Amino acid sequence: MKVKILSITVFLLIMALLPFAAAKCSFLDFNSVQSVSTADSIPDDNNTEDDSYEKVLCGLVAAKYNDNYCDETIKAIAILLNTDYTVSPDSFDITDKNTCIYEYDSDNSLKEIYPKIKKTVNSILELTVNKNGKKLYIPYSDSSNGMTIENADYDYLTCVASPWDCYAENYDENAECIGVSINGIDYLCKNGVSAEEALKWYLPDFDISEVK
Repeated sequence: MKVKILSITVFLLIMALLPFAAAKCSFLDFNSVQSVSTADSIPDDNNTEDDSYEKVLCGLVAAKYNDNYCDETIKAIAILLNTDYTVSPDSFDITDKNTCIYEYDSDNSLKEIYPKIKKTVNSILELTVNKNGKKLYIPYSDSSNGMTIENADYDYLTCVASPWDCYAENYDENAECIGVSINGIDYLCKNGVSAEEALKWYLPDFDISEVK
């Protein structure tokens, strides 16, 4: 009889302690889950913004890239953006994909051309648009209405004819362009003009050269 009573007592004691043991196990399991890294918590190096100058410049050029542009057009755009970003980096929001497209953010068609963009950018890193040895910010537009215009904020620029803009698919007779027409640059480059010569058409008082 005593043995039976003792067995029942031990059984009841074990049953009484079970909830505490279960709670402790649950706490340990919770901590174990919390300490395990998930896929979402692992940094993705491909999505880490690399803001080195060359990478940024490639991103700026990529954002302006058009499948119809020839190699010299890409070079002219790279020289232009190299100048503008050097002079006024705060004018560019490099976190905006409309302004700067890094290689890891590029789609299939742009990803294919990205090696060419990087090669072009690397080849012009020392070249800028400058006047009397001074780099100046050069505004630009996709197109003009056939003539670039003067602007008081950029009194170092002169207006020039850009009649080939009318051949562009997105031609707008009301478009206003200060400085450089990208469509105009592309037309000239596709007709045998070098990137430097095309830029100098729109910027006759400027040099395309290395400035220390």
